[in-house]
Amino acid sequence: MKPEGSAHLAERGKILVIGKVSYGLEFSISEQFSLFAPEESVGGFTVGSDVKRVFSGMAGNVAYGLALLGSPPILVSQVGNDFDWFYRSHLEKHEVEMRLFIDPEKETACQYKITDAQEKVLEILQDNCYRFLAEGDLEEQFEPKMFLDLTVAFIGTGKVEADAKFISTIHGHNKSLPLIYSPDANVHELTKWRLSQIFEKITVLVCTEDELKLIEERMKASRDEILANSTRLKYVISILQRSKIIIHSKETRVKVSEGPAEEIFSDDGWQDAFRAGLIYGVSLKRPIDEAAKLGSALASYAVETHEYQQYSPSFEQVSLRAFEVKTISKNK
Repeated sequence: MKPEGSAHLAERGKILVIGKVSYGLEFSISEQFSLFAPEESVGGFTVGSDVKRVFSGMAGNVAYGLALLGSPPILVSQVGNDFDWFYRSHLEKHEVEMRLFIDPEKETACQYKITDAQEKVLEILQDNCYRFLAEGDLEEQFEPKMFLDLTVAFIGTGKVEADAKFISTIHGHNKSLPLIYSPDANVHELTKWRLSQIFEKITVLVCTEDELKLIEERMKASRDEILANSTRLKYVISILQRSKIIIHSKETRVKVSEGPAEEIFSDDGWQDAFRAGLIYGVSLKRPIDEAAKLGSALASYAVETHEYQQYSPSFEQVSLRAFEVKTISKNK
């Protein structure tokens, strides 16, 4: 594993995004599969469609959304020897600056989505080289003063050690920088000790309602108690569905409505679009409810496509939809 890129930041005021970029490989089989036949051989299947390659990964999705808003970020991730074949040119086209750890002997993380003849879906996650993300060193990618030029950082690696390590490194170099954190399918691995470490340094926690409930169990404290006991954590944002996003702070509880999508093709991937809009709003120092409106508006475009990184509104279009997003605030 070796770091890529050591040039100075091209411009001041960049957004930093750290986490997974991955490929999705989707195809169907013409038979029905069963994973619950221990005494039978599964045998082979005939592929009923061409393999479809899509771009995915929380950090990749967030970086794409930020680029659409006119603020292509600096993306830090762990990728493999196949990254240059497809993913690099896709991100370069959107002017995303990449500071990557590259493993020349392994492949980039991949998610297989297989649909059988009865429309049952099997998903297989293969982290490949991404398993070793926590071995990467941000200080090999950035000079110390570069951390001071950032406007906001988003960390959502899905690896507990990497989350804690990178959050600590960034906070150590720039204690006033807003840090936004999201678990990425790793909330079950977050212990009370690790969560306490993370909450000491982050500004905003964004997670699903189910993730938040598990965090409350691990911390043995309610979300309001977690906020009350934190000196730095200002907002906990809970995502239940597009029409029910709740911003918790020490003083208020704000409900954010959904953006007005014209037609819904997929209910996957919009959460990362919401994160991108929120991060962008925070980078502009907008009030948190206005930042969430941008997130909700961008999410409404994400559901209008079948793939994570294929929606393409302009910033002006997103801004117009944001005006239609409503918030209801209630004092605690």
